[in-house]
Amino acid sequence: MWWITTYEPVTMFSLKAAAATSTGGKSLLLPTPFSFKMALLNTVIQLEGIDAGIRLWPAIRDGRIAIHGPDQIAVNNTFTKILKPSRGQPLPDPATGILQIMGRSIGFREYVQWHGETQIAFEPSNEAEEDWALWTTNIHYLGKRGGFIQATGQFEKDEELPPNFLLLGEGEQQNESFPLDGTLQVMDDCGSNLSFDEVNVYSSKTMRLGTHRILRSVILPYRMARSSRGYTLYERFDQARQ
Repeated sequence: MWWITTYEPVTMFSLKAAAATSTGGKSLLLPTPFSFKMALLNTVIQLEGIDAGIRLWPAIRDGRIAIHGPDQIAVNNTFTKILKPSRGQPLPDPATGILQIMGRSIGFREYVQWHGETQIAFEPSNEAEEDWALWTTNIHYLGKRGGFIQATGQFEKDEELPPNFLLLGEGEQQNESFPLDGTLQVMDDCGSNLSFDEVNVYSSKTMRLGTHRILRSVILPYRMARSSRGYTLYERFDQARQ
């Protein structure tokens, strides 16, 4: 069963690719399966408690994600002042004498504006009767700090995934035709052996990239329409799954 929620952006979205550095923060165009599952787990815990989060974690972790993005995506390119740990032995500030632990630098950032609605479909790994509609519609945050969204109330529950949704799971695009002129993005997802303790920020266990957090290449149905020094505009083209 697919649980489909429609979201509208409240603020600009930003989610750095796994290979991005602190000074080169290029953003993905759409949320990844990992980011959505973490947001869903957070909502379950906030509304139902930690025991419900532990119980439902396998169904969330092994669930499938599909997305139907907005009509247009505008990416804002900007530089901003950032602080980075100083290399070598910190030196005292000439004026105050305080050790300069952090050094000033400039970092590149991208902020993404969605133009139109975004639909995200979630299929839990089991068919247990749970209130997924309540939890998915209470997700208000995706990506990095400040990436707020709002469910519009147009909720659907379908046995089959509607056409023009892009499946983001492992091997999903291998059995389908995909556009050669689409936009390639590297998205992360949960590994099958990722435990609740490893996603729990209060646990001493850590995640390992490639084992617990899996990277997958996904071709999004978006073409670059125009660009300049300050922005890049992408437009979606629909292509029904075969």
